Amino acid sequence: MLNEKVNIQIGEWSSAHDGRLNRAKVGIVFAVLMMFVGVFVSSQLVNAQDKTVLKDIVYSSLSGENVQINFVTDGTLSEPGSFVTDEPARIALDFFGVSSEVETRKLDIQTGKVESITTVEAGDRTRVVINLYDTARYELLPASNGYSITVFNSEIDSTAVVKPKPFTARPEVATKEAIQNIDFRRSEAGGGKLVVDLNDPGVTIDTRESDGEIVVDLLGVKLPSTLERRLDVVDFATPVQTVDAFQNGDNVRLVIVPQGRYQHLAFQTGNRFNLIVDPIVETDADRNRKAQEDLGFSGERLSINLQKIDVRSALAVIADFTGINFVTSDSVQGEISVNLKDVPWDQALDVIMRSKGLSKRQTGNVIWVAPTTEIQEFEEEELKANAIAAEFAPLVSEMITVSYAKAEVLAEVIKSVGAGGAANNGGGADSNRQFIGGGDGGIANGMGFGGGGLTSGGNSLLTPRGSVTADVRTNTLLIQDVAEKIKEIRILVGKLDKPVRQVLIETRIVEATDTFSRELGARLGFQRITDNARFPGSNGSDIGGFVGSGTTEGLGVIQNSRIDDEPGLLFDSSRGAPGGLAVDLGANGISGQQAASYAFDVFKAGVGYAHLITLELSALQADGRGKVVASPRLITANQKEASIRQGEERVFELEGSEVAGIETKEAVLKLVVTPQITPDDRVIMDVQVNQDTFIPGTAGNLSIKEVKTQVLADN
Repeated sequence: MLNEKVNIQIGEWSSAHDGRLNRAKVGIVFAVLMMFVGVFVSSQLVNAQDKTVLKDIVYSSLSGENVQINFVTDGTLSEPGSFVTDEPARIALDFFGVSSEVETRKLDIQTGKVESITTVEAGDRTRVVINLYDTARYELLPASNGYSITVFNSEIDSTAVVKPKPFTARPEVATKEAIQNIDFRRSEAGGGKLVVDLNDPGVTIDTRESDGEIVVDLLGVKLPSTLERRLDVVDFATPVQTVDAFQNGDNVRLVIVPQGRYQHLAFQTGNRFNLIVDPIVETDADRNRKAQEDLGFSGERLSINLQKIDVRSALAVIADFTGINFVTSDSVQGEISVNLKDVPWDQALDVIMRSKGLSKRQTGNVIWVAPTTEIQEFEEEELKANAIAAEFAPLVSEMITVSYAKAEVLAEVIKSVGAGGAANNGGGADSNRQFIGGGDGGIANGMGFGGGGLTSGGNSLLTPRGSVTADVRTNTLLIQDVAEKIKEIRILVGKLDKPVRQVLIETRIVEATDTFSRELGARLGFQRITDNARFPGSNGSDIGGFVGSGTTEGLGVIQNSRIDDEPGLLFDSSRGAPGGLAVDLGANGISGQQAASYAFDVFKAGVGYAHLITLELSALQADGRGKVVASPRLITANQKEASIRQGEERVFELEGSEVAGIETKEAVLKLVVTPQITPDDRVIMDVQVNQDTFIPGTAGNLSIKEVKTQVLADN
């Protein structure tokens, strides 16, 4: 390009000046050109000298099957650009301004989730591709002589601090932003309109769909307790059934539960947030399209009218419409008449193939169409060839360290899990091939390759020559099989060897008793004696001169009571029954405690007479309240039973038995829980609680209290 420009310039100059001036200017231009080329070459040499060189790639295996890869350079590296792909699983790193002097372009690692490393230099960068068995976490860190990347075998960062979920009770939020009102209306299109009034237009709002619900999070907002409620809006006849508003930590969450087909729109105008949920009205065309999609047809629609046309020509029409490459077998013959309107092209192709007993196999952008029997024979021969190739393929031995599960359990899983169609014996079937169209079950069932793949009785995930052994001491799987099978097993182990989530269960068992007793009593006695009193039955008795209650033992005491040194009359049951009392209904004691009493006497005596009345009142009240509190706590893995027990054990002799012996009985407080963590981070628990006690005064009798239930609790 430079030479052409110079020639053009020389032509222009030669037309305007004489020869000598021409030659002089050519010399000047040539000198300037050489100077530019020299500067360009020198700058390129300087840039080449400034480039950092990737000298080597070194990897090491860390604990937990993690892999650290070090990129050794002769200078300092800046942070590389990176991106990740899921299918296939890869991590790509772009080192800009770096050239590669790595001796091996592909480095096999086969440790943890890392399969191999590929290095390619392109232009001003060097790209390093880390091929993985499965998607993985990674961490990039600078080093003194390059850069390092750590590929983790676990998807969970065990060093991260897990913060507890917000609120078991309604939290107090210290913020000025608040919701002033929540209202629900019916929109003009027959949908529901949720209106939220805020006191600040700068509130951040996040709206999303989750598990068939519309969730709205208002960040850093306080919800008044009067607005924390559920709105039942079924009577509005909209797709919205309920609206729940509650405080979620420092945020406010609105959960809208719709029904049927709907579409929603969220927007904010000033201090007002609006969420509109309108129903989707289905037309006949929508219903037809949905019915065709349910049948598995989703291609672009076409209309064709072909009368008595060769089948190969009909297939060519569809090929021209779709732009897909069709390969038609020579055995496809015959004519066909087709009149189809507004149908997916893949459905039209299926109709044509079924009418002529054809099937298709698609690999990428190429569709092979042939009679069903021909495709069956081809696939049968292909499977036989793959089986023979697998039978003579070299065996590879590999050790896979298991981190969280038990190696012997995974070994049993590998021996028992069916491999399915993707893991056939040959291992060489094209995984991109789609089995669509008439006669799709064309794999030879006589070889045992039915629709469900291999179903060998033993190591169904291994080839017949493969084997798997578990080393319990190191928790490692020892596998020997072909390389393709070992790769599949490594992917399977990586998906099964996951840390199990744990549940901390804390319970409070309270046994409360409330008893009340009351005792009231009274004791009453009286006596009257005159000078003419005679004891009953004596000679000359004058009945009526003596009137008394109870016994007459106190008579002499009363008569002699005029003497100061005589003791007074005692009215109690210790001196006989009833002991001088007409009424002896005193209060009984409670639990060894005697009743309180108040007594008084009315006594009048003189020469030859005495009058005595005594009265005693007693009362006792007992109020018993007891509380026994137990707080067992235990932690267990998901779906693993855990139990805790505390109590006493007693030994009793067997009575009434011909053979002497002893019997052991336990009275314990026991908690048995089996938790199951749900996808929404709640816990379903099968709970059994026992609190047994020995009955006092009996030999081996137990008072049993048991609760067995299933509960769903928030985390």
